[in-house]
Amino acid sequence: MKIRMNKGEQAHFEQLIQDIMAHYQAAGVAVAVVDKETTLYQNFFGWRDAEEQLPMDENTIFGLASISKSFTALCVLQMAEWGAIDLDGPVSRYLPEFRNAHAAQPVKVWHLLCHSAGFLPQPRTLACDIAKELDIWENGRAELGGHPGLAQRGAELICRRLDSQAEKTGLPGENLSYSNDSFGLLSEIVRRYGGENSFPDFIDKHILAPLGMARSGVRFIAPAQDPNCSKLYYLEEGRRRWTRDFYDNAFVLMGGGAMKSTLSDMKQYVQMYLRGGLAPGGDPIISGYTLGEMIKPRQQYGFQQQYGYALSIGRMGDWTMIGHGGSLTGVSSNFQWCPELGVGVVVLCNTSGVPAALIAEEALRWFDGRQIPAPRRQWQDAGWTPAQIAQAAGVYSSSEGDSDNSVQLYEQDGKIALKRAGKPQPCVAAAQDLLIAPGPFSDGGIQLLRDPQRGVWGLRTGGRILTKQ
Repeated sequence: MKIRMNKGEQAHFEQLIQDIMAHYQAAGVAVAVVDKETTLYQNFFGWRDAEEQLPMDENTIFGLASISKSFTALCVLQMAEWGAIDLDGPVSRYLPEFRNAHAAQPVKVWHLLCHSAGFLPQPRTLACDIAKELDIWENGRAELGGHPGLAQRGAELICRRLDSQAEKTGLPGENLSYSNDSFGLLSEIVRRYGGENSFPDFIDKHILAPLGMARSGVRFIAPAQDPNCSKLYYLEEGRRRWTRDFYDNAFVLMGGGAMKSTLSDMKQYVQMYLRGGLAPGGDPIISGYTLGEMIKPRQQYGFQQQYGYALSIGRMGDWTMIGHGGSLTGVSSNFQWCPELGVGVVVLCNTSGVPAALIAEEALRWFDGRQIPAPRRQWQDAGWTPAQIAQAAGVYSSSEGDSDNSVQLYEQDGKIALKRAGKPQPCVAAAQDLLIAPGPFSDGGIQLLRDPQRGVWGLRTGGRILTKQ
């Protein structure tokens, strides 16, 4: 497919990035667009260190957060290709600590890969807390990425907590609800059955080295001390603050969000997908068949989005957009590629809460010759009946601990109304069981979940299922 890039839209694209950065007080954003062999566009906005006004470049280290899940999935799929594990095998076969309690059917490895094991959101199990329990914390100075004791203890605790969760989203494989801790169990399977000393060692040997990603890895101390590492910025009471602590809010199991990388390295990563799973020299990271399984839509993820194995699948008109994002303290990241266009995008930002996915999607629109930014859709109220409003009304929440994961729906002036984290937000009843919440740059969807026995029992927002209280 020939790229139809409209040079006249470059200024609009870059202005959109500046507008997003101003709205979210972002310190720095790095963007690259590639085809399977070359860099088509690359630019840097803001600073890796805003206080010292130090610029970033393609070798500046950023956190990747949940983009890490795609690396973990590649590890698991490689092992499945070798016959080391069976994706259709029960998790309990590989992690005996997981007893599969309260499950009418066994939770299988592939269920973890697409967040469909049936688990509701829960408070994350943090690396720092378990390291302190094991007396290996050293006041945050210890390198814990490959520590076997931390991984072993983390798996034990997570399995116990998941087994204790009596309420489910449904049968395994029935519904997606984003679950960081259960996904992290996959990295423990890699550690135990991958033939390397640790999960980070497996990624280094089987993914990063073949792709030439020399400044990437599952480490915490070395990246933070690197002279070309970005500060991690976040907002607190409206003011931007910073840290260099990659352990901040980090999961105990590394497969869910521990990767660090650079724009240069991530270009190699997205080009691997564009080449159908091949490294630069032509050797396969995974086979074309396995890549096809990875990007096969398996679960509803969000509004007009599906989910495969650690990758989301959406649409941009006639084209497919495949990728993943990440969010942690000081991290907003996203990568996407479009098979039909043969183009991929990487967006790395060193500030929490910035819509990196929107920047990536607009970059793909630009390289498809489309207007930047995308025209905003004018949603029409579908006119919910009083009975529909009454069925939907209630408080929906989870035990994950994030105040954003608290939603209240209620009647106001004969229409459905929305509060998130106790604050009223505009919404439109766009269709039966679908609410659209307009945002400053894009819209979010809230999908009601119902069944004949319980009626409306939950909702899906941001990939997570919240249950009606």
